[in-house]
Formats: sequence, C-alpha cells, structure tokens
Amino acid sequence: MATKKAKNGQNLEYLIIRPAFGFSAEQIGTLILMYHQDEYDYEELNIEKENIKSFFDKNNTWNKVMIKVKDILLEEGRSRIDYAWENITKFEDQLEKVKGFLKKINPELS
Repeated sequence: MATKKAKNGQNLEYLIIRPAFGFSAEQIGTLILMYHQDEYDYEELNIEKENIKSFFDKNNTWNKVMIKVKDILLEEGRSRIDYAWENITKFEDQLEKVKGFLKKINPELS
C-alpha cells in the first residue's frame, strides 16, 4: 500500500503491484539459441557460422534483445524451452556463450 496526495489535498491509497517472476538468463539464452545457434562442422569439430555473435552484433541493447526473445516466445511457446536442448548442438557450450553476451549487456541479470 502507498499513499499519494491528490490535487485537492485529499490523501489517496493505492496498491503497488510488481511482478515477482520473469525469465532467467538460462531461459532467455535458450530462447535465443532456438533460432540463432552456431552451426558446427562435425568433421572438423569447429564452428562454421557464428550466428550467436552476429545476433548480438545486430541486437546490442537490452531492449532489442528482449524484443527478439518475445517474438521467439510468441512463435514457439513456453513449453518448447524445456526441450530445446534436444535440437541444439553443444547446448551447454552455446548457452554459456549466450549468457556471457547477456551479462555484458545487462550485468544485473541472474
């Protein structure tokens, strides 16, 4: 509860509602990887295309990144986050790379 004084001098009470949930760095990273994962060459065991780096070069602010994440979430749905690792090559390595980029953009992200 909070109070605020109106123009006529009367004190008004109102509720402040703040969301206590959101996406973690791991969930945001997984959503980004659904579309922008690096492409690997299994014969040479190295990266062919650096899609993650090019994604963060184009989307270099937090707002731009979150706009893309919201688009992916709307298209794919929240349930796909839990099983995304099945379709992403070297999921753990790529997720750590994405989380590193996210920490550079938003150091407060947990």
